[in-house]
This record gives sequence, C-alpha cells and structure tokens, in this order.
Amino acid sequence: MNYLRFLAIFLAFTLAPPAAADDSPQKVLFVGNSFTYYNNSLHNHYRHFRDAAHDGESYGRVRAMAISGSSLPEHRLGLQQRLEADDWDIVVLQGYSVGPITEGYAEPFRESAREYSADIRADGGEPVFFMTWAYTGKPEMTQQLDEAYTSIGDELNAMVVPVGRAFASALEKRPDLDLVVPDLKHPTLAGTYLAACMFYAALHGETPVGGTYTAGLNDADARFLQQVAWDSWQEYRTKRN
Repeated sequence: MNYLRFLAIFLAFTLAPPAAADDSPQKVLFVGNSFTYYNNSLHNHYRHFRDAAHDGESYGRVRAMAISGSSLPEHRLGLQQRLEADDWDIVVLQGYSVGPITEGYAEPFRESAREYSADIRADGGEPVFFMTWAYTGKPEMTQQLDEAYTSIGDELNAMVVPVGRAFASALEKRPDLDLVVPDLKHPTLAGTYLAACMFYAALHGETPVGGTYTAGLNDADARFLQQVAWDSWQEYRTKRN
C-alpha cells in the first residue's frame, strides 16, 4: 500500500462514509511493549476481530514486535530488520507509557517517530500511532498523551488511534468495568479488547459494533466496549478536522 493510496483511505475515513473492506490493510505490524503484548497480545485480538467480521476468513498477516518496558527508540534495529524482511501496509508504533510526556524521553520519542515514519514510508507502508492510556489515579495523563500523540500525528500526517481517549470514556461510563490490572498500568483483557476494537474501527473504517468476536468477555461488556470504540474513533477524527 503506497502513501497516496493510504492517504486516500485516511481522508475517506475522516471526510466521507467508511471505506469498503476491500481497501483495508492486509499486512499489519504492531511495534511496542507490554501494553501491546499483554493478554496474548493486542495484535491477536485485532486479527480475530477482523477475521470474524469478514465471514471468518483469515487474510493477510498481523504480527507484533514487543520488548518489555521498551521505549520507541529501542526498536530501531528490530524494525529495520522487519522492514527488510517483509512489506507492511501498516506499522503501528506504541511508545513507552509515559515516554511521550516525560522530560528526557519526549524528544527521543519524537525523533524516533520521525525516523521510523520515513523508513516505513520508504518501504511502501504507513505509520500509525497507538495513543496509550492514563495510569489508574492519574486521569490528567489522558489529555497529556492525547496532545503528544496528536501533535506527532499532525506533524507527520499520520493516523493516530486514540485508545487512551476510549479508556477514559469507558471508565467514565462504566467505572465498574476494570480496564487496567492492579499494577495501575497494564490492561485487563477488557482493556486489550477495547484497544482491538479501536484499531478495527480506525484501520478498516467500519464500526466494530455487532462484531461476533468477544475475546471471552460477556456479551454485554463486549457490546459496550465496541460502542465506546466506535464513538471514540468518530469523535477523535472529527476533532482532528
């Protein structure tokens, strides 16, 4: 998928009705840390949701490259190897949870984002940024992370998937539904499922509401998270316009 084709799809998501499934990315690589790989990995739940939504047919490739506790700059060598080994339509970039908003880490995050985006585009793909969520008890992080990820997304004309905004919205509506484990940082299965629904909405331009894949959650919680994901994606793409 070249840059012009992806840009056309992105504009269709933001300015027009959802794009058709045929325009969806076939090969997606997730790059991150434990926020990505918890609960048998976000990429697996995204893949299961995507396949179930399209008549259960598996297509393309979805992979993850995650290093525990890593910041974005630590993926330089691994990402270069992945780009040399395969052609990816989308490469999802997830920074350290507080990296984009912490002095001493924020600028290296932005420098790596610029470098990786250039490399990904040179390889024929598109970078997509994974906006992470606030720690439990630190709701101010939601806005801080929103500003940091939206800023780099705007600078690089890249898609940002606002998972952190969806977490905040879900917690406001359903404070009884745990999205973060007792360590106050990492996602529960429900949190990972919400993130997977967000990526489905953003990358496919289709509502996740009504999706049959529930990751083992009860139907009521799954439907709630699907709706939050779709609403959050719609609100964010309107904001960026």
